[in-house]
Amino acid sequence: MLNILPGALFLAACYSRGTAAHKINVKAPEHLPTGASEPVDHAFASFSWPETKAIQILSPKTSSTFYTRRPARTPIFGDRAIYNASQAESIVLSTESDNGIPLEVSLGPVFFEGFENFPGTPWTFQVNLANNKSNALENALAEAKVALSHIRGDLYAFEIGNEPDLYPGDVRPLDYTVADYVKQWRAFADAISNEVLHGNQYGLEDWKLFQALTFIFYFNGFSTAKAFEDGVNADGHVKSVSWHQYASGNQDWVRLQESFMNHTLIASNLTQYIDDMELIHANDPNVTFLLGETNSDYVNLNMSQVEGVFGSSLWLVDYLLYGMSLNITRFNLIQGTTFGYAGWTPVEHNGLAPQVRAPLYGQIFAADAIGRHPTVQVKALEFQRDDLSAYAIYEAGMLARYVVVNLDEWNSTTSYPRPSQKFEVDVPHHSKSVEVRRLVGPGASADTGISWGGLSWNYTDGRLGRTGKRQVEVLRVSKGTVALDLDSTEAAIVELRHM
Repeated sequence: MLNILPGALFLAACYSRGTAAHKINVKAPEHLPTGASEPVDHAFASFSWPETKAIQILSPKTSSTFYTRRPARTPIFGDRAIYNASQAESIVLSTESDNGIPLEVSLGPVFFEGFENFPGTPWTFQVNLANNKSNALENALAEAKVALSHIRGDLYAFEIGNEPDLYPGDVRPLDYTVADYVKQWRAFADAISNEVLHGNQYGLEDWKLFQALTFIFYFNGFSTAKAFEDGVNADGHVKSVSWHQYASGNQDWVRLQESFMNHTLIASNLTQYIDDMELIHANDPNVTFLLGETNSDYVNLNMSQVEGVFGSSLWLVDYLLYGMSLNITRFNLIQGTTFGYAGWTPVEHNGLAPQVRAPLYGQIFAADAIGRHPTVQVKALEFQRDDLSAYAIYEAGMLARYVVVNLDEWNSTTSYPRPSQKFEVDVPHHSKSVEVRRLVGPGASADTGISWGGLSWNYTDGRLGRTGKRQVEVLRVSKGTVALDLDSTEAAIVELRHM
């Protein structure tokens, strides 16, 4: 979903350079304030894969290793996939593709065996609704049955269809409406409940186990309000509602600073869902809202100047933290070997060995910002600046840490020395010092030389290896504050020490 300001904010970087010497106060109440988020899911920053890319993750021969601080809730989606029970191959792809994704996909039974490589990982599996053949429902039921037989009790939800707001004039008639979608969605949900989930041996809910909508644009009359008005949850099948969101495309004016390293635009892209979340809550407080497919750029190819670089890692930090603060329950960050924004490539590709890429650092940072406490809540702290953001993180209702992000773009080729912004961070009276860990890189356009708290990750000997030495700065509190300097294009977590 795009919400871009084309003329965007050229003055942001200049303004930050001119004011870098002025201290900015970072302050949050010691106790949980009004307006803080609900408790955050530790799997908030999860992954999603098209089935065409998931084979490289699921295959028993893959060199991929998951890296999250908690098991991710992981969707597999493929509204182009047809299940073929007699197919010997795991997956057969057409040579024709759109944006790096094959137009036709055929899955055999072997494909689903890969789910057994990840016990304990919650999965959302998408069944095909786009199929317009006469046996579409029959094929979807067969696909759901074989998926359940391998995912078993780790199934979080079945997702029916992918971006149905794009169906009109493509896989459905031009006059296809939300009401038409809702009617088909409910028919598929009823059938899967009755013929696949009913009486299942895994202890799964057999009725309210479906993810709905997956819209990407507010056009063709498709909206959350219209879907609920037309009865998408009339039968009580909906467990969660998903929208898809991309921050930008490949327009000529897309730039790191203006389009990604820009807190104002990040906030604008996410606050548009507040009304949807309120409507869903009013309909059924137990239905959650998530971004079930999201990342930086819907083009996902040939955008190396903004994808897979350190600046996009900082964008991801701010994007994830701001989403947490709004009570969006989860972000499923789409991955794929050919996608420029992928956090890693699990197999050799274009002559390059498997590798970790810059965006993974943003995800690791966000996981550590959440931490391990069972009750974590987030409050966004606003500076009214495009190039700075900060968050207060609470554990059991008490301030535990701050996150501070300096989005001012700087590169090694920039014509002036790297600026540093001074912050004055307020600390509760019982804390005598703080620990600071930094997410750093050579510059916004760098794709190597990145570290988080002194550590770096990459593919080594068939697994995800770690190098470096953990670096933690201890800063003393003076008169209730800590002085923090944060370079342009850098982020930090400031952890309170209770002593």
